[in-house]
Amino acid sequence: MQANPLARPRQARPALVHMRGDYLGSSLRIERNVLRIGRGSDAELRLENDDEASRLHAKVERCETPTGHFQYWLTDLRSTNGTQLNGIPLVPGEPVLLHDGDKFSIGRHILKFTFLDDIDEEFHRRITDLITHDDLTGLLTRKSFILEMEREMARSTRYGHSFGLLMMDIDYFKRVNDTHGHLVGSQVLREVAGVIRQTLRDSDVAGRYGGEEYIALLPETDRVRAHEAGERIRMAIESVPFTASLHDPRAKLHLTISIGISSYPSDATRVNDLIERADEAMYEAKRRGRNLVQVSGQSPAMRATPPSVPAPPAWSALEADSPTEHHTIEQPRPAGEM
Repeated sequence: MQANPLARPRQARPALVHMRGDYLGSSLRIERNVLRIGRGSDAELRLENDDEASRLHAKVERCETPTGHFQYWLTDLRSTNGTQLNGIPLVPGEPVLLHDGDKFSIGRHILKFTFLDDIDEEFHRRITDLITHDDLTGLLTRKSFILEMEREMARSTRYGHSFGLLMMDIDYFKRVNDTHGHLVGSQVLREVAGVIRQTLRDSDVAGRYGGEEYIALLPETDRVRAHEAGERIRMAIESVPFTASLHDPRAKLHLTISIGISSYPSDATRVNDLIERADEAMYEAKRRGRNLVQVSGQSPAMRATPPSVPAPPAWSALEADSPTEHHTIEQPRPAGEM
């Protein structure tokens, strides 16, 4: 018999829960004597995209009482825009005792001080995952990806790094839905996302941009390395047999993908502009015949794999053991279809 987790004693620990802002739903356990909050790199709880928050805006301090219990005090660190606790502005430099359920605002963020046990923390982890990840592919949602991109842009600016951005679109995907049905189409979207995720590095970030479009961020990656990464993805998608039927495991189809690449900071220094450059390069790859990797600002789309790019790995987990019936989605494009 499985034990009832509610029957065991549960220890509640102090935490801050994001009620509004970029990290909605997530929680942070308070495990240090002083937790500084702000947008600066030296803040323990960093609100890096909030330009209304000071670099070191406020702190939560843990103090032990004579009876051995802990109290938690909130202090505004003489921030530019101030800190409000339950709607009341704090006096800069004067600590105020926090109680369970108190809410305080810093810049555009609202945080709640509370006590969470293991079940509460798991709940907040699941909520955060539902908010930030696409439920079909498991990749980041468009909004969450853009937030990650803003963070990486700030980090790359600070340390003088470049990064690559890949915009990817499955070629002729509409025919998958029209020929095999939308359930198969959804399964194919899930499988393509899996190939992209496995081909990228652990440090790279991938998202579903919309429909059959995917987007990926490659930190500390120059234009040449970004092109090589794009080629690895293109070859992997081209070589993998994807699901063509939910009832017949032998039925497989082959797909291709078109990829556009832009590079920070050489192509653009703003998020929307960099996305637009990658999107334009991707559509240029479409115009030049598809199944191509096109670098922004480069006249010919490059189809040949660079010599330094190894062949894609064998994707045995996606292949059936039995003989397969293959369908290839590579007919000439009717007017208006991508």
